[in-house]
Parts: sequence; C-alpha cells; structure tokens
Amino acid sequence: MGNVKVNPKSDSSGYTKWFLSKDHLQVGDMVRTRKLPNSCRPQNMDIPEGAVVSLESNTDHRFAIVRVHGYDDPIRVHASSLERVTSGLVAGDWVCLREQNEKHSHVGILHAINRDSSVSVGFLGLHALWDGNSSELKKVEPFCVGQFVRLKDSVSCPRFEWRRKRGGAWAAGRISWILPNGGLVVKFPGMLDFGNEANTYMADPSEVEVVEFRTCPGIIEKYEHLEDHHWAIRPVLVAFGLFTALKFGILVGKKVRRNNKVNAVEIESHYLGGQNQNANSATTTSTTTTMRSSNAAKQGNAAWLPLVPNVMFKEAGNSSNSR
Repeated sequence: MGNVKVNPKSDSSGYTKWFLSKDHLQVGDMVRTRKLPNSCRPQNMDIPEGAVVSLESNTDHRFAIVRVHGYDDPIRVHASSLERVTSGLVAGDWVCLREQNEKHSHVGILHAINRDSSVSVGFLGLHALWDGNSSELKKVEPFCVGQFVRLKDSVSCPRFEWRRKRGGAWAAGRISWILPNGGLVVKFPGMLDFGNEANTYMADPSEVEVVEFRTCPGIIEKYEHLEDHHWAIRPVLVAFGLFTALKFGILVGKKVRRNNKVNAVEIESHYLGGQNQNANSATTTSTTTTMRSSNAAKQGNAAWLPLVPNVMFKEAGNSSNSR
C-alpha cells in the first residue's frame, strides 16, 4: 500500500486494446464516433450518436451503415471508428459506484458493458474486474495523462504516500500514467528530489481532484499552480524580479539626476536673470538721475540768463553817471 515503483512508457496512455473489451457491432446498436485514447478535451464527432441499420464486410475491412439524427441518408463508416453506447456508457468511461466500498476505490474504469447492461469495471484495490450492473454506476469526469491533481480537502490520511510542500500543505502532481484499474501514477515536477527520495507516487482516483490554472480562485493559487509545473519556476521568477527591480532603479536614478540637472540650470538662469535685471535697474536709475541733474542745470541756466544783461547794463550805467 506504500509507494510503488513503475516504469511507464512516455507514449503510453493507459488505454490499450487488450484490456478494453469491445465486442462486434450488431444491427440496432447505438453507436458514436470513437474517442481518441486518453482524450479529455471535447472533440467534434462525425457521429455523436446514431443507430446501426446494416453491416458490410469484405476480406480486409468491416463497414457500418449508420442512421444519424439530422441526416436524410445513412452514413457509411468504418466499424473500427465506432463504439457502442449502452445505457449512456461506453467501454473506457470513468465511472463511480453509487454505494461506496471501503475495501477498494469507488472510482474506476469501465472495461466492458454488455447489451443486457451488465458491466465489468477495474477498481484500484481489487485483483480482478468487478462485475455488476450499469444501474449501480454513474459516470464521472475522466482523468488524463498530463493533468495536475492534488488530494481533496476531505482526505486527511491518503491510501498511498503523498508529498507535502514546505509549509506542510499537500503538493500537486502531474499524472504520468494511468493503470487499467484506475490507479494514477503521479510525479511532482515542482519539487526537487533529494537522496533516495522516490519521484513516482501512486494515487487513488477517488481521493484526488484535478487542478487547472483557469479554476484557481486567486492570484496566489494561480502562482502556486505555476510552481507545480517545474521546480525552476520560483528561481526564474525571483531572478526576473530582481533584474526588473534593478532596471527600474537605474531608470529612476537617471530620471532623478536629469531632473536635478534641469532644476540647477533653471536656478542658475533665474539667478543670472535677477542679476541682469538688477544691473538694468541700476543703469536705468543712474541714467534717470543724470538726466534729472542735466535738466535741473538747464533750468537753472535758463533762470539766470535774463538777469545777466540787466546786471551788465546796470553796472555800465552806474559807471557813466559817476563820470
């Protein structure tokens, strides 16, 4: 029940022909276009759901004539591109038991569903396929390779060992492989491995939930999800932040020095302008004083000029009378 070492292939999706039992199609079966293995994204189906009206076969291939709602004429498609739909379920779907069992996981992969609605499901914790009826199951959201998962808040003691962050919270890991019984092989690329610490962990699909960037509620949660992608995210962001702060400091310093230089030039210009204004005022005052003195002198001369002949002739008359 502890950590399990497995060697998954990089191109393995967990869905192979040998463990997904698919029987041959018959006339009257409800079918749809077969989904790609390990496909969680919605895709455009040529046949979302239709009924087989006839079958054709030759030495190498087998074709089905399918009547699809919305089309006037039946469609002829290769039988290998179709999968049978019974009670809304298809072999390969992720299902959950309506009544949980503590002995094994209650979330697993549907391996086969017969036309009488009997099913065979792979559950983690069982050594063989579980047999029952489709009425005992309900369809759940699938898990896919590449998704990030974390333990649910309601899980305090997981079935398998799980890694924790520095603060003690459960870490989020990436699904690297899906086993036929629904077991998830998880790696933690956001955490460094030291010493003999294992880098591969098992997870019960009923104990984990998918973590996506768009569903993270806040900025902190989104940043933590980015850190889960690789351990180098934090050092790179720290280095980028320091570089940005340094660059911003240099730009601010240059702007401050430029503003100080402009202010010094303005102060010097204002000071020189004040000195020139004072000099001009002094020159204007001196010129005004000089002009005033000159005008006063001229006015004095003008006042004395009429008296000069009188004085001169009066002195001349006085001299003749004395004679």
